[in-house]
Amino acid sequence: MPIGQNGQHRREFLVGINYFSGWWRSLPNKYVVDAIDWRSDYPERVALLGCYNDQETMDHEIIAASEHTVDFFLMLWYPPEVTEEPYVARLNEGIRQFLRSPENHRMCFAVEFCNHPPFAVRDSNVWDKHCEDWVQWMLHPSYLRVGGKPIFKIHSLRYWLAQCLGSVELASQRIDRMRDIARSNGLSLLIGGGVMAFEPYDVEMRALARAVDFLASYMDVPDADGDAGDHPYQNLIDFAERGWIHHATESVAAYMPYLPAGWNPKPWHDPRPSFAFPDSSQWVAALTRIKDALNRYPRLRVPDATSVGQKIFNIYAWNEFGEGGIVAPTIGDGWMKLEGIRSVFGEEALSSP
Repeated sequence: MPIGQNGQHRREFLVGINYFSGWWRSLPNKYVVDAIDWRSDYPERVALLGCYNDQETMDHEIIAASEHTVDFFLMLWYPPEVTEEPYVARLNEGIRQFLRSPENHRMCFAVEFCNHPPFAVRDSNVWDKHCEDWVQWMLHPSYLRVGGKPIFKIHSLRYWLAQCLGSVELASQRIDRMRDIARSNGLSLLIGGGVMAFEPYDVEMRALARAVDFLASYMDVPDADGDAGDHPYQNLIDFAERGWIHHATESVAAYMPYLPAGWNPKPWHDPRPSFAFPDSSQWVAALTRIKDALNRYPRLRVPDATSVGQKIFNIYAWNEFGEGGIVAPTIGDGWMKLEGIRSVFGEEALSSP
């Protein structure tokens, strides 16, 4: 039975990884920048389980992730009516492939609604239609539930507020509308709102936090010189940990922490700073740090049916090959990151003294 099915199965720690369905075969695609396939310059990032989001790749990925103690993919979903991105429909193919996979009983999935520019939903009727679609997915037996409640995340609360005309009241009403649609299908939701690692809890954010059940971060990076070469991975994980503590001590709501698997967007000619990828010992140390933080800080939980909450975190990312958030097995790292997850969060690791 997959983790979270009908809220019946519980592990002390739930391990999630964001999934990006941005890798299609036909041109133009995200492997080609300025007419050059960047994989020739970054061969270490080539995926071992399949470079493209097709059904065979998804089936292999589910097996690989589930066998290494990954409980769920938090799958990025983009509003398909946004015309500024001509290939937006392909960005949602991963969810459809997960649902079609004969292996989907092995693990769970959940939806993260990506609302960063240009992906906005401003019309209430369009919002209702998407909510109805999401809720139908939540009825699937492999949709992630905590305490019997399906989990859903809005990528950015700040952008959500802007897309709701800057009105906290309208932003909250639309979230409540989603809850109503879920209740009409017999579901009670856990809705998360996306924040940055050091989100300031101003008046608006405090008000928005009351409309959701928990806060969470996708990815964030420290300030650094973008022209100085690769900064140490240690800087990236230190920054993330300071963010966990910030939210654990100052947040107005529960917080699901993120763990960076890397950040190095050079293939996409991104001017932001890049960081070296972790080696095996650094990766295991990072996993151990987030495990310790989940044990130490009660606010780093998602509400469930107990008084203590569910220890849960999300890794950036399974397959952000262009940006450098990579857990999927690759030519460069092999299966190192998945093996690290299993060594820290596998049943044998959790049961050892």
